[in-house]
Amino acid sequence: MKKIYIALALATAIAGCQTAPAATPMEAHLNRYAGAEAVAMNCPSFGGYGSVASMKADADKNLSKARKLGATDADIKAARTRLNGQLQSTIFLVGPMEACSAFMNRLAWAGDSTPVIQPAKKK
Repeated sequence: MKKIYIALALATAIAGCQTAPAATPMEAHLNRYAGAEAVAMNCPSFGGYGSVASMKADADKNLSKARKLGATDADIKAARTRLNGQLQSTIFLVGPMEACSAFMNRLAWAGDSTPVIQPAKKK
């Protein structure tokens, strides 16, 4: 029974680390920026210096793109608050190892090279 509760908490946490779909490309870039920052600040042992440096570079690219799309300091602060809150909630639910791994995997999967809005398929 204990394993069921752990699995349920993990599933909830992983679902929780998925932000609501970004309404705009700017928000998607801000989410990537703030997520990388939250993981780099709260999960320092995951991947070591090289991993944190890569996340910082990716975060900087996404922040630059978001600013070009009109992001303000208030938008950046809101994204940081949202993503850090999601990470902290997930850490509370399943612990730092699982939470940091889940967030790190989502960031790596999304990356900077993935288009924020996928082009429509031609028929």
